[in-house]
Amino acid sequence: MAQTTIIPEELLKRIQAIVNGLPLIILGSGASVNYNIPSMWQLGEYLKDNIKLIQKDDLVQFEAFKQSLDDTKDLEKALSTLALNENVLNAIIENTWKCINTADLQAYEEFIIENKPFPLSQLIGHLVSTTKKQISIVTTNYDRLIEYASSFANALICNGFAQNYHGNFSSDLENNNSLGYSGRVKIWKVHGSLDWFRTKDGENIQLPLRHTIPTSFTPSIVTPGLSKYAETHKEPYRTILTKADHEIKNSNAYLCIGYGFNDEHVQPLLIQGIKAGKPIIVLTKKITEKARQAIIENGCKHYILLEEYNNSTKVYSSEFGDQIIDKLSLWDLSTLITYIK
Repeated sequence: MAQTTIIPEELLKRIQAIVNGLPLIILGSGASVNYNIPSMWQLGEYLKDNIKLIQKDDLVQFEAFKQSLDDTKDLEKALSTLALNENVLNAIIENTWKCINTADLQAYEEFIIENKPFPLSQLIGHLVSTTKKQISIVTTNYDRLIEYASSFANALICNGFAQNYHGNFSSDLENNNSLGYSGRVKIWKVHGSLDWFRTKDGENIQLPLRHTIPTSFTPSIVTPGLSKYAETHKEPYRTILTKADHEIKNSNAYLCIGYGFNDEHVQPLLIQGIKAGKPIIVLTKKITEKARQAIIENGCKHYILLEEYNNSTKVYSSEFGDQIIDKLSLWDLSTLITYIK
């Protein structure tokens, strides 16, 4: 594998052309790690330590869940092997919300009070400054980091809900005017958001920056497991998934940040697109085996994968070969953005 201390010019030009061409941005959990949003493993440990149940049947099920989690070391696998009853599932949803929400609000405080660097906001601000003034993002994350980034870039957010303190869902909100903003960001959160709730009457509403779950409300987040697929047939997920599918089908290229190709709601059309010849850039600390299989081993023609390698960057490229860029973290968005703007 070739090694260099600088970015080869043709490789850099190709990266710049793809990113500045306004690709669909796909965010996975790896995009949130630097902001102390819990990983799946940390979330699993939190659930084991914090869920309290009373009923005997619930306790038996939860003990089975904990045992499965200990055996597999994988939260999604543990949830996918058990048909949990409503009480246990609701406890998992509520505590998932609490765990991630606490970390999310702390990150928000750091952005505001400590002026913590926010490469996502820099990227969005740069992309919405183009003539089109609009970008699209698909994410599997519950956290609000992409909404914060869009807000700090002075972009109008379209995520299906009216952007008020009490936002109501509308399937055609993306067509509204973005007057007064630097541009518009369409954000399709296919697994829900910390800001979304369902009332006891089944209404979908957005309540931004809650510190607690309102009484008689249920967080609208889809947890891994057997209930995931039934839940996504309901609103707002049904419309959100349709919008996400449209974006994936119609985008000219893809920029994946921290996405491991581990979600059946996103990757089928994404893989179809890159196999058809659409370019893709992947930024990640470690390329997952599923990403490697979907892209490198799948005969895709136009890919650039960047991962961390001993304080350097390992590059896998269909056009420029595999190489190491020494002492440069080009795989990290904070570094990459300096070469794009």
